[in-house]
This record gives sequence, C-alpha cells and structure tokens, in this order.
Amino acid sequence: MDEAVLQDILPRFILINFVTLMKFKPALLLALLLPLTAQAEEKVTLSQFQLGKTLSGTPVTQESLKGKPVVMEFWGVNCGPCLAHMPMFNSIAKRYDSKGLVVVGAHAQQATDEEILEKVKATKVKFPVLQSANGPVSFSGIPHSFIFGADGTMLFHGHPDDKDFEKFLRQAVKEAPAPTATTSTSTLPGAAAGKGKSISTLGNGPLVPERTWTNAEGKPVAAALMSVSNGQGKFRRKDGTVFNYAVNKLSSTDQEIITTALDPKAAKDSKDSDSN
Repeated sequence: MDEAVLQDILPRFILINFVTLMKFKPALLLALLLPLTAQAEEKVTLSQFQLGKTLSGTPVTQESLKGKPVVMEFWGVNCGPCLAHMPMFNSIAKRYDSKGLVVVGAHAQQATDEEILEKVKATKVKFPVLQSANGPVSFSGIPHSFIFGADGTMLFHGHPDDKDFEKFLRQAVKEAPAPTATTSTSTLPGAAAGKGKSISTLGNGPLVPERTWTNAEGKPVAAALMSVSNGQGKFRRKDGTVFNYAVNKLSSTDQEIITTALDPKAAKDSKDSDSN
C-alpha cells in the first residue's frame, strides 16, 4: 500500500475506533484510565524515606521531624554545585528556624564518614547531615532537593535552583503550625545538680550556649548544652557533632551552671537551703 494512502487512512481508523469505544464501551474506557489517574494522584510522604544515620548536627529521626516542614537536600562531597549551595541552605535553615523548618543534608555519593565530616567542616554546614538516606522517588543528578509540608506530604522535588523551589518552600513554612516550646523533664544526680529532683525546662534553643566544660579527666571540652535527659547531657560542638555525657561527671561548677539553666528558681532554693 502506498505510504501516503496509509498516512491518510490510519488517523481515520484510530478516530473511528475511539468513537466506537466511547459509544459502546464507556465502562471499559473508564477502567483503562482509572489506574493512570490513581498513579498520578498517589502522594509521597516523608515517612516513606529511610533517614540513615546522623553524622553531624542534632540527631534526625522520623519522630523528631514529625509536624515540621522539612527540606532534605541530597548532595555529595565530590559535587561542586552541591558544595556551592551549602551557604544557601545554611541561610534557609537560619531564616526559617523560628517557623519550625528543619533542613537536612542527605549525602548521596560513595565516601567515608570522615570524608563527609571533613567537607561538612570545610563548608561550615550548620544543619544536620545524614549518611545512607534514601526514598521512593527516583532522580538523577545532584544537588536534588525535597520539600515536605508539616503533615509529611512531599510538595516538591528537583534542583534547588528550580523556579518552584522557593514557591513550595514558602508554602511549606506558611502552612506549618506555629512551633511551640517543648517540655523536657530530667533527673539530675548530685547536690550540685538539683539534689536529684525532677526539673523541667521550656525552650527550643540550647540550654547553655557554647562554653568550655571540664570532664571527669579534667580535660576541657568546648560545646553547647542542648538538653538533659536522665542525667545525660546532650552537647553540640561548633562543627555540629553531637555527643552525650553524664552530668555528674562534670565539675561541680559545670553542674551548678546546668542546674541554673534548667531551673533558676530551683537553683536559688538549693543554695539558700545549703546556706541554712
């Protein structure tokens, strides 16, 4: 058959069969289209992502991210554009911290923990960095950003320079509920740490800004105290690394500082009682 004739007949054949299908088999057509619609509307949530382990910064878990807008940035130590974007994400983390936004860096290349931490320090990353994080969404190339609303729904994924990145970032922050102060209860051992009483404190920032503490070996340790739980202090160094240390192994002066930070009134009452 002549090619020109075939090109003329084929569109008519397709149109006639489509009209016939619409006339006699609408249910069949609907059945064919429904799976495609369902697939397009299927939403992706943060809970479907494996977060891996936290290499630096405040430990990140699904529980710690619950109810917060999140930006997850996939990057790599050998990716020049990724490293160039670190100041941008530092700025975003600082700008929206009061809104509850959490920025997380998910490393996505082959590298040792030491190599990753070296780049984190060199680029002065101020947000938590994860190793081995992954999710259900396939993508090629980094940097690659994911934005999640406070309800965990993915709002955006793509390059951080994409024109829609900022739009969905603002949407995630705008729709997030106002952050509330969290209450933590700690039992501190020893007379200089509240005499074993349960002490509660309210706040979102560090309990004690970065200072030099003295450990059990008499060695100085520079870090900020983030929280206290069951006698264990959670400390963060300037490079973002986090570690735990028993409060009762610190110097008596350090313990008094922690007690005062947790509950100034309790600390004052303790001193008054000791003086009597």
